[in-house]
Amino acid sequence: MTTDLSHVHDRLVPRGSLGRFGLAGGFNSAVFYIAWTVSMFLFPKVDVRILWGTFWGLTGIMAHFVHRWYTFDNHKSLRWTLPTAVPVYLASMYGSSVTIGWLEGEFPEQIVWLGIPNLLFWGVIIWLTMRIFVFQFSSSRPHASQEDRME
Repeated sequence: MTTDLSHVHDRLVPRGSLGRFGLAGGFNSAVFYIAWTVSMFLFPKVDVRILWGTFWGLTGIMAHFVHRWYTFDNHKSLRWTLPTAVPVYLASMYGSSVTIGWLEGEFPEQIVWLGIPNLLFWGVIIWLTMRIFVFQFSSSRPHASQEDRME
């Protein structure tokens, strides 16, 4: 039964797909969004960009491991993927912080809700860069063994 469900799941949202990234990203994004939203109420004097960047960075580390385990095929070693992912997350942290700052300046009353499209926009950019550069995903490649993944 589990194998059948796993097969159906893999067929509906294959490894490396935007759909699979979205499922994992939904979890990562929920943790990020809740932390960011709560922090704006707890620290109203702190610039929204600082709060955004802080939680983006912290949840980016978590996201790397979630995507490594669930979204992509893990054929690249952790020694490759982690240092390669850091610039992706730093660039997206900077870019998304700039855009959230701009959105807050333009639409201060809607900033909590505008965080969602900002998050989605940057999520698609991260998926592309992770798929191409970090995990170098290929749907035709068989999945790596557990030993290969940790080297």
